[in-house]
Amino acid sequence: MKTIEREVIVVGSGPGGSACASYMAREGVDVLLLDKERWPRDKVCGDSQAEVTMKHVRELGAFEELSVVGYPNKGFLLTSPDYQKAYLPAPGVRFSTPRRLFDNIMKNTAIRHGAEFMEECWVSDVIMEDGQVRGVKAKYEGEYVEFRSKIVIGADGAHSRVARALGMFPDNPPDTGAGLRCFYENCEHEGYIEIHFDKDVLPGYIWIFPSGSAGNNVVNVGIGFGMDIYNGRTLQESVEVFIQNSPFGERLKKAKQISPWKGWRLPTAPQAFDNFAAGAMLIGDAGSFILPLTGEGVGPAMETGKMAADTAMEALKKGDFSLKTMSKFGERWHNTYDEKYKSMLAMNDAFRKPEAINDTVNMYLTNEEFKAEVLKLMYFADSAQ
Repeated sequence: MKTIEREVIVVGSGPGGSACASYMAREGVDVLLLDKERWPRDKVCGDSQAEVTMKHVRELGAFEELSVVGYPNKGFLLTSPDYQKAYLPAPGVRFSTPRRLFDNIMKNTAIRHGAEFMEECWVSDVIMEDGQVRGVKAKYEGEYVEFRSKIVIGADGAHSRVARALGMFPDNPPDTGAGLRCFYENCEHEGYIEIHFDKDVLPGYIWIFPSGSAGNNVVNVGIGFGMDIYNGRTLQESVEVFIQNSPFGERLKKAKQISPWKGWRLPTAPQAFDNFAAGAMLIGDAGSFILPLTGEGVGPAMETGKMAADTAMEALKKGDFSLKTMSKFGERWHNTYDEKYKSMLAMNDAFRKPEAINDTVNMYLTNEEFKAEVLKLMYFADSAQ
Protein backbone atom coordinates (compact mmCIF):
# COMPACT_ATOMS: atom_id res chain seq x y z
CA MET A 1 0.00 0.00 0.00
CA LYS A 2 1.27 3.45 -0.91
CA THR A 3 2.12 5.79 1.97
CA ILE A 4 2.19 9.59 1.88
CA GLU A 5 3.39 11.63 4.88
CA ARG A 6 2.60 15.23 5.83
CA GLU A 7 2.59 17.24 9.07
CA VAL A 8 -1.16 17.91 9.09
CA ILE A 9 -3.99 16.41 7.04
CA VAL A 10 -7.27 18.29 6.69
CA VAL A 11 -10.10 16.09 5.42
CA GLY A 12 -12.66 18.22 3.59
CA SER A 13 -12.02 21.45 1.71
CA GLY A 14 -15.21 23.37 2.39
CA PRO A 15 -14.90 26.81 4.02
CA GLY A 16 -13.88 25.40 7.41
CA GLY A 17 -11.26 22.99 6.11
CA SER A 18 -9.89 25.51 3.62
CA ALA A 19 -9.65 28.27 6.23
CA CYS A 20 -7.95 25.88 8.65
CA ALA A 21 -5.44 24.82 5.97
CA SER A 22 -4.85 28.45 4.98
CA TYR A 23 -4.03 29.57 8.51
CA MET A 24 -1.50 26.77 8.93
CA ALA A 25 0.03 26.84 5.46
CA ARG A 26 0.76 30.55 5.56
CA GLU A 27 2.80 29.91 8.73
CA GLY A 28 4.86 27.25 6.96
CA VAL A 29 3.06 24.11 8.14
CA ASP A 30 3.14 21.20 5.66
CA VAL A 31 -0.62 20.82 5.10
CA LEU A 32 -2.40 18.33 2.87
CA LEU A 33 -6.03 19.18 2.07
CA LEU A 34 -8.14 16.22 0.88
CA ASP A 35 -11.62 16.19 -0.64
CA LYS A 36 -13.81 13.44 -2.08
CA GLU A 37 -15.38 15.74 -4.71
CA ARG A 38 -14.12 17.04 -8.02
CA TRP A 39 -13.97 20.84 -7.95
CA PRO A 40 -15.70 23.19 -8.36
CA ARG A 41 -18.71 21.50 -6.79
CA ASP A 42 -22.07 22.56 -5.41
CA LYS A 43 -23.02 22.40 -1.73
CA VAL A 44 -26.63 22.53 -0.59
CA CYS A 45 -26.88 25.59 1.66
CA GLY A 46 -28.61 28.92 2.14
CA ASP A 47 -25.49 30.50 0.58
CA SER A 48 -25.07 33.44 2.97
CA GLN A 49 -21.69 34.57 4.27
CA ALA A 50 -22.26 36.20 7.66
CA GLU A 51 -20.11 38.55 9.72
CA VAL A 52 -17.81 35.97 11.28
CA THR A 53 -17.28 34.43 7.84
CA MET A 54 -16.33 37.80 6.40
CA LYS A 55 -13.79 38.28 9.19
CA HIS A 56 -11.89 35.22 7.96
CA VAL A 57 -12.41 36.06 4.29
CA ARG A 58 -10.70 39.40 4.88
CA GLU A 59 -7.96 37.97 7.09
CA LEU A 60 -7.05 35.35 4.47
CA GLY A 61 -7.05 37.81 1.57
CA ALA A 62 -10.11 36.56 -0.33
CA PHE A 63 -12.39 39.58 0.03
CA GLU A 64 -11.73 41.20 -3.35
CA GLU A 65 -12.32 37.96 -5.24
CA LEU A 66 -15.53 37.26 -3.31
CA SER A 67 -16.84 40.79 -3.84
CA VAL A 68 -16.83 40.20 -7.61
CA VAL A 69 -19.29 37.29 -7.45
CA GLY A 70 -21.13 37.85 -4.16
CA TYR A 71 -24.35 39.78 -3.62
CA PRO A 72 -23.90 42.31 -0.76
CA ASN A 73 -27.00 41.64 1.32
CA LYS A 74 -28.26 44.13 3.89
CA GLY A 75 -28.81 41.76 6.82
CA PHE A 76 -31.84 39.81 8.08
CA LEU A 77 -35.52 40.31 7.40
CA LEU A 78 -37.66 38.26 9.81
CA THR A 79 -41.42 37.85 9.50
CA SER A 80 -43.81 36.53 12.11
CA PRO A 81 -46.95 34.37 11.88
CA ASP A 82 -49.08 37.53 12.13
CA TYR A 83 -47.09 38.99 9.20
CA GLN A 84 -45.06 41.62 11.03
CA LYS A 85 -41.71 42.45 9.42
CA ALA A 86 -38.52 43.02 11.42
CA TYR A 87 -35.39 44.31 9.67
CA LEU A 88 -32.05 43.47 11.27
CA PRO A 89 -29.53 45.61 9.35
CA ALA A 90 -26.04 44.11 9.18
CA PRO A 91 -23.23 46.06 10.89
CA GLY A 92 -20.82 45.52 7.99
CA VAL A 93 -20.40 44.13 4.49
CA ARG A 94 -21.66 40.59 4.04
CA PHE A 95 -22.43 38.56 0.94
CA SER A 96 -24.78 35.95 -0.45
CA THR A 97 -22.81 33.74 -2.82
CA PRO A 98 -23.56 30.27 -4.23
CA ARG A 99 -21.37 27.73 -2.49
CA ARG A 100 -19.97 26.39 -5.77
CA LEU A 101 -18.31 29.82 -6.11
CA PHE A 102 -17.58 30.71 -2.48
CA ASP A 103 -16.11 27.33 -1.54
CA ASN A 104 -13.91 27.31 -4.63
CA ILE A 105 -12.55 30.73 -3.73
CA MET A 106 -11.66 29.56 -0.22
CA LYS A 107 -10.12 26.29 -1.49
CA ASN A 108 -7.98 28.22 -3.96
CA THR A 109 -7.03 30.61 -1.15
CA ALA A 110 -5.67 27.66 0.84
CA ILE A 111 -3.64 26.54 -2.17
CA ARG A 112 -2.32 30.08 -2.64
CA HIS A 113 -1.15 30.10 0.98
CA GLY A 114 0.81 26.88 0.35
CA ALA A 115 -1.53 23.99 1.18
CA GLU A 116 -1.33 20.94 -1.08
CA PHE A 117 -4.71 19.82 -2.45
CA MET A 118 -5.94 16.43 -3.65
CA GLU A 119 -9.49 16.04 -5.01
CA GLU A 120 -11.50 12.86 -5.63
CA CYS A 121 -9.77 11.32 -2.62
CA TRP A 122 -12.18 9.14 -0.61
CA VAL A 123 -11.23 8.89 3.08
CA SER A 124 -12.67 5.77 4.72
CA ASP A 125 -11.05 5.60 8.17
CA VAL A 126 -8.43 7.03 10.48
CA ILE A 127 -5.13 5.33 11.28
CA MET A 128 -5.01 4.71 15.01
CA GLU A 129 -1.79 3.59 16.70
CA ASP A 130 -1.03 3.50 20.44
CA GLY A 131 -4.23 5.37 21.21
CA GLN A 132 -3.43 8.26 18.88
CA VAL A 133 -4.60 9.22 15.40
CA ARG A 134 -1.68 8.95 12.97
CA GLY A 135 -3.37 9.70 9.65
CA VAL A 136 -6.19 8.47 7.42
CA LYS A 137 -6.89 5.62 5.03
CA ALA A 138 -8.21 6.60 1.62
CA LYS A 139 -8.66 5.65 -2.02
CA TYR A 140 -7.01 7.95 -4.53
CA GLU A 141 -6.71 7.47 -8.29
CA GLY A 142 -7.90 3.89 -7.97
CA GLU A 143 -5.30 3.01 -5.35
CA TYR A 144 -5.56 2.49 -1.59
CA VAL A 145 -3.31 4.96 0.21
CA GLU A 146 -2.28 5.63 3.80
CA PHE A 147 -1.90 9.34 4.42
CA ARG A 148 0.19 9.61 7.59
CA SER A 149 0.43 12.76 9.68
CA LYS A 150 0.98 14.13 13.14
CA ILE A 151 -2.51 15.66 13.25
CA VAL A 152 -5.77 14.95 11.39
CA ILE A 153 -8.49 17.58 11.21
CA GLY A 154 -11.94 16.33 10.20
CA ALA A 155 -13.73 18.95 8.13
CA ASP A 156 -15.70 16.51 6.02
CA GLY A 157 -19.19 17.75 6.71
CA ALA A 158 -22.46 16.51 8.16
CA HIS A 159 -21.80 12.86 7.23
CA SER A 160 -18.17 12.94 8.39
CA ARG A 161 -16.17 9.71 8.03
CA VAL A 162 -13.57 11.09 10.44
CA ALA A 163 -16.20 11.79 13.11
CA ARG A 164 -17.62 8.28 12.71
CA ALA A 165 -14.16 6.74 12.99
CA LEU A 166 -13.52 8.68 16.20
CA GLY A 167 -16.87 7.68 17.71
CA MET A 168 -18.01 11.32 17.69
CA PHE A 169 -20.99 11.20 15.33
CA PRO A 170 -24.14 12.16 17.28
CA ASP A 171 -27.54 12.00 15.59
CA ASN A 172 -30.06 13.15 18.18
CA PRO A 173 -33.41 14.09 16.55
CA PRO A 174 -33.99 17.21 18.70
CA ASP A 175 -30.58 18.55 17.65
CA THR A 176 -30.46 17.40 14.02
CA GLY A 177 -32.26 19.33 11.33
CA ALA A 178 -33.20 18.72 7.72
CA GLY A 179 -32.99 21.33 5.00
CA LEU A 180 -34.34 21.54 1.45
CA ARG A 181 -33.27 24.10 -1.14
CA CYS A 182 -33.74 25.21 -4.75
CA PHE A 183 -33.26 28.37 -6.84
CA TYR A 184 -35.82 30.70 -8.42
CA GLU A 185 -35.23 33.52 -10.88
CA ASN A 186 -37.21 36.72 -11.46
CA CYS A 187 -38.16 36.92 -7.78
CA GLU A 188 -38.39 40.40 -6.28
CA HIS A 189 -36.56 40.98 -2.99
CA GLU A 190 -35.37 43.87 -0.82
CA GLY A 191 -31.74 42.80 -0.57
CA TYR A 192 -32.09 41.10 2.82
CA ILE A 193 -31.77 37.43 3.66
CA GLU A 194 -35.32 36.58 4.64
CA ILE A 195 -36.46 34.17 7.35
CA HIS A 196 -40.21 33.54 7.41
CA PHE A 197 -41.80 32.01 10.50
CA ASP A 198 -45.06 31.25 8.75
CA LYS A 199 -48.11 29.98 10.66
CA ASP A 200 -48.71 27.21 8.09
CA VAL A 201 -45.08 26.01 8.18
CA LEU A 202 -44.20 26.16 11.89
CA PRO A 203 -42.39 24.71 13.68
CA GLY A 204 -40.16 24.93 10.58
CA TYR A 205 -39.22 28.10 8.75
CA ILE A 206 -38.83 29.29 5.16
CA TRP A 207 -35.89 31.27 3.82
CA ILE A 208 -35.51 33.41 0.71
CA PHE A 209 -31.95 34.66 0.16
CA PRO A 210 -30.53 36.75 -2.68
CA SER A 211 -28.08 34.58 -4.59
CA GLY A 212 -25.00 36.08 -6.18
CA SER A 213 -24.69 39.13 -8.41
CA ALA A 214 -25.67 37.56 -11.73
CA GLY A 215 -28.93 39.51 -12.12
CA ASN A 216 -32.39 38.17 -12.94
CA ASN A 217 -33.25 38.46 -9.23
CA VAL A 218 -32.09 34.90 -8.52
CA VAL A 219 -32.96 33.75 -5.00
CA ASN A 220 -32.15 30.72 -2.89
CA VAL A 221 -35.40 29.33 -1.46
CA GLY A 222 -35.46 26.71 1.25
CA ILE A 223 -37.00 25.25 4.37
CA GLY A 224 -35.49 24.06 7.64
CA PHE A 225 -37.04 21.62 10.12
CA GLY A 226 -35.89 19.87 13.27
CA MET A 227 -36.10 16.09 12.90
CA ASP A 228 -38.05 15.85 16.17
CA ILE A 229 -40.80 18.22 15.00
CA TYR A 230 -41.39 17.00 11.48
CA ASN A 231 -45.13 17.49 10.87
CA GLY A 232 -45.95 14.77 8.32
CA ARG A 233 -45.96 16.85 5.13
CA THR A 234 -42.95 16.63 2.88
CA LEU A 235 -40.68 19.65 3.08
CA GLN A 236 -41.51 20.53 -0.51
CA GLU A 237 -45.23 20.43 0.27
CA SER A 238 -44.65 22.84 3.15
CA VAL A 239 -42.91 25.28 0.80
CA GLU A 240 -45.87 25.06 -1.60
CA VAL A 241 -48.26 25.87 1.25
CA PHE A 242 -46.17 28.96 2.03
CA ILE A 243 -46.20 30.06 -1.62
CA GLN A 244 -49.96 29.64 -1.90
CA ASN A 245 -51.02 31.15 1.44
CA SER A 246 -48.44 33.68 2.61
CA PRO A 247 -48.23 37.29 1.37
CA PHE A 248 -44.46 36.87 1.54
CA GLY A 249 -44.52 33.75 -0.63
CA GLU A 250 -46.94 34.99 -3.26
CA ARG A 251 -44.19 36.53 -5.44
CA LEU A 252 -42.78 33.04 -6.04
CA LYS A 253 -45.90 32.22 -8.05
CA LYS A 254 -44.62 34.60 -10.72
CA ALA A 255 -40.99 33.48 -10.41
CA LYS A 256 -39.44 30.51 -12.22
CA GLN A 257 -37.84 27.57 -10.45
CA ILE A 258 -34.48 26.94 -12.15
CA SER A 259 -33.03 24.04 -10.16
CA PRO A 260 -34.27 20.82 -8.57
CA TRP A 261 -34.92 20.56 -4.84
CA LYS A 262 -31.98 19.18 -2.87
CA GLY A 263 -31.87 18.23 0.79
CA TRP A 264 -29.20 17.80 3.47
CA ARG A 265 -28.58 17.03 7.13
CA LEU A 266 -28.03 19.80 9.71
CA PRO A 267 -26.23 18.61 12.87
CA THR A 268 -26.53 21.42 15.41
CA ALA A 269 -24.31 22.38 18.29
CA PRO A 270 -26.26 21.18 21.35
CA GLN A 271 -25.34 17.58 20.48
CA ALA A 272 -21.63 18.24 19.84
CA PHE A 273 -18.93 16.16 21.51
CA ASP A 274 -15.77 17.92 22.70
CA ASN A 275 -14.49 17.17 19.17
CA PHE A 276 -10.88 16.37 19.93
CA ALA A 277 -8.82 13.23 20.40
CA ALA A 278 -5.11 12.50 20.61
CA GLY A 279 -3.84 13.67 17.22
CA ALA A 280 -7.23 14.80 15.87
CA MET A 281 -9.89 17.52 15.91
CA LEU A 282 -13.32 17.98 14.28
CA ILE A 283 -14.48 21.31 12.89
CA GLY A 284 -17.60 22.71 11.23
CA ASP A 285 -20.47 20.38 10.40
CA ALA A 286 -18.24 17.37 11.13
CA GLY A 287 -18.25 18.51 14.76
CA SER A 288 -21.96 19.46 14.83
CA PHE A 289 -21.15 23.15 15.11
CA ILE A 290 -24.19 24.46 13.20
CA LEU A 291 -25.96 27.18 15.19
CA PRO A 292 -29.43 26.38 16.52
CA LEU A 293 -32.32 28.56 15.34
CA THR A 294 -30.54 30.16 12.36
CA GLY A 295 -28.93 27.03 10.90
CA GLU A 296 -25.74 29.03 10.24
CA GLY A 297 -22.87 26.64 9.56
CA VAL A 298 -20.25 28.41 7.44
CA GLY A 299 -19.26 30.94 10.10
CA PRO A 300 -18.81 28.35 12.85
CA ALA A 301 -16.89 26.14 10.40
CA MET A 302 -14.38 28.88 9.64
CA GLU A 303 -14.18 29.97 13.27
CA THR A 304 -13.53 26.45 14.56
CA GLY A 305 -11.13 25.99 11.63
CA LYS A 306 -9.05 28.87 12.97
CA MET A 307 -9.20 27.41 16.50
CA ALA A 308 -8.03 24.02 15.22
CA ALA A 309 -5.24 25.64 13.22
CA ASP A 310 -4.01 27.52 16.30
CA THR A 311 -4.16 24.35 18.40
CA ALA A 312 -2.34 22.33 15.74
CA MET A 313 0.45 24.87 15.40
CA GLU A 314 0.95 24.95 19.16
CA ALA A 315 1.10 21.14 19.21
CA LEU A 316 3.60 21.05 16.35
CA LYS A 317 5.81 23.58 18.12
CA LYS A 318 5.82 21.43 21.28
CA GLY A 319 5.97 18.12 19.42
CA ASP A 320 3.10 16.94 21.61
CA PHE A 321 -0.11 15.59 20.07
CA SER A 322 -1.61 14.05 23.18
CA LEU A 323 -5.21 14.31 24.34
CA LYS A 324 -4.15 16.98 26.84
CA THR A 325 -2.65 19.14 24.11
CA MET A 326 -5.62 18.70 21.79
CA SER A 327 -7.97 19.66 24.64
CA LYS A 328 -6.94 23.27 24.03
CA PHE A 329 -9.24 23.14 21.00
CA GLY A 330 -12.13 22.16 23.26
CA GLU A 331 -11.38 25.05 25.60
CA ARG A 332 -11.32 27.48 22.70
CA TRP A 333 -14.63 26.53 21.19
CA HIS A 334 -16.46 26.11 24.50
CA ASN A 335 -15.30 29.57 25.63
CA THR A 336 -16.47 31.11 22.37
CA TYR A 337 -19.77 29.33 21.85
CA ASP A 338 -21.31 27.95 25.04
CA GLU A 339 -23.10 31.11 26.18
CA LYS A 340 -24.22 31.88 22.65
CA TYR A 341 -25.67 28.38 22.30
CA LYS A 342 -27.66 28.82 25.51
CA SER A 343 -29.18 32.07 24.28
CA MET A 344 -29.98 30.70 20.84
CA LEU A 345 -31.51 27.52 22.26
CA ALA A 346 -33.82 29.57 24.47
CA MET A 347 -34.92 31.60 21.45
CA ASN A 348 -35.17 28.45 19.34
CA ASP A 349 -37.62 26.89 21.82
CA ALA A 350 -39.69 30.07 21.82
CA PHE A 351 -39.70 30.27 18.04
CA ARG A 352 -41.65 27.04 17.74
CA LYS A 353 -44.79 28.79 19.04
CA PRO A 354 -46.67 31.36 16.93
CA GLU A 355 -47.63 33.55 19.87
CA ALA A 356 -44.06 33.69 21.16
CA ILE A 357 -42.74 34.68 17.74
CA ASN A 358 -45.38 37.38 17.35
CA ASP A 359 -44.52 38.77 20.79
CA THR A 360 -40.77 38.64 20.13
CA VAL A 361 -40.99 40.43 16.79
CA ASN A 362 -43.33 43.05 18.28
CA MET A 363 -40.92 43.62 21.16
CA TYR A 364 -38.05 43.99 18.69
CA LEU A 365 -40.04 46.65 16.85
CA THR A 366 -41.00 48.60 19.98
CA ASN A 367 -38.21 48.10 22.54
CA GLU A 368 -34.79 49.53 21.65
CA GLU A 369 -32.95 47.70 24.46
CA PHE A 370 -34.38 44.34 23.38
CA LYS A 371 -33.59 45.18 19.75
CA ALA A 372 -29.93 45.77 20.64
CA GLU A 373 -29.73 42.38 22.39
CA VAL A 374 -31.25 40.58 19.40
CA LEU A 375 -28.81 42.25 17.01
CA LYS A 376 -25.91 41.27 19.26
CA LEU A 377 -27.08 37.65 19.31
CA MET A 378 -27.75 37.36 15.58
CA TYR A 379 -24.55 39.03 14.38
CA PHE A 380 -21.92 36.67 15.70
CA ALA A 381 -18.88 38.80 14.87
CA ASP A 382 -19.99 41.54 17.24
CA SER A 383 -20.90 39.21 20.10
CA ALA A 384 -18.01 36.74 20.02
CA GLN A 385 -14.85 38.77 19.57
